[in-house]
Amino acid sequence: MLAQLDADALDAVTCEYTTDLARGTIPAPEIPATPGPVEREQRRAARRSSEHPVPDGLLSAAPLDGKAPAGTRTESGRVFLVGAIDHTTGAVLGQTQVPDKHGEGEAARTLLIQLNLPGRVFTLHALHTTKKTARLITGPLNRHYLLILKGNQPLAHAAAQMLLTATGTDFTETTAIDDDRGHGRTERRTLRTTPADHTLFPGASQVFRLRRDTGNLDGEWTSKEIVFGVTSLPPDLAGPAHLNHYERFHWTMENKIHWVRDVTFREDSSQVRTGTAPRALASFRNLAISTIRLAGRANIAHARRELLRHEDAFAVHGI
Repeated sequence: MLAQLDADALDAVTCEYTTDLARGTIPAPEIPATPGPVEREQRRAARRSSEHPVPDGLLSAAPLDGKAPAGTRTESGRVFLVGAIDHTTGAVLGQTQVPDKHGEGEAARTLLIQLNLPGRVFTLHALHTTKKTARLITGPLNRHYLLILKGNQPLAHAAAQMLLTATGTDFTETTAIDDDRGHGRTERRTLRTTPADHTLFPGASQVFRLRRDTGNLDGEWTSKEIVFGVTSLPPDLAGPAHLNHYERFHWTMENKIHWVRDVTFREDSSQVRTGTAPRALASFRNLAISTIRLAGRANIAHARRELLRHEDAFAVHGI
């Protein structure tokens, strides 16, 4: 039966439900927490994250990213999915499959058009940093983007690097530093900005330079990474602290969705190959993860074990 499902319709229905949950337009499901050390520790970690200082005036953001379940193939080849999530709740807002003989970028643009998310800031990694995608977001969609500049946009990358490393320029007023400790390491993220315009990239308002320093808990720095990016957000909507936050939480999708599907639901071990079944199973995993998170549970595996009986799982949705 899964192999014959209309995968587009399934994603549309399940993601509409989780989007409404994330917006608060329908009541959130309830999964009573069972007292215990596992859930308590996960709640503590989630609370530490939520209490990490964030700048005022943040807009809602939606990271987009792709994933290819390792063991899944169909007659037409390997299954590759592109999804979008709410960066605050971790709820999946949309998903589509990369069509045959087309790239991930085209699928991402299709998903952007399908998403009914006014006022969102879309964050995408370097693979999606294309002029076509930037024009779509700032033009017909009338929204904002934050994109990473790398080798696939050499002219824009070189221009941003020149603007943000110019000697004699004082970046004091346009620099934000964010320090964090956790998971056995320390991290310092230093982000500076400078104005840009459409001559550098379509819809551009600012470019930024982000330096990530990581080290041990004893304060010794052990690694450094520098990346450049571009955003359509003007300085009055997003200063360096805002951009630092958006870029950090772009990786919410990898941490809260892809990792959970791999580790808790063993998605990469699946050998399902028939019809639309691989995508349908990913859609149901997204629904389960989103529902559990929006019900207030921090540990997906722990909550899943409590919902092994069908009647318990149905009761969450009032069935």
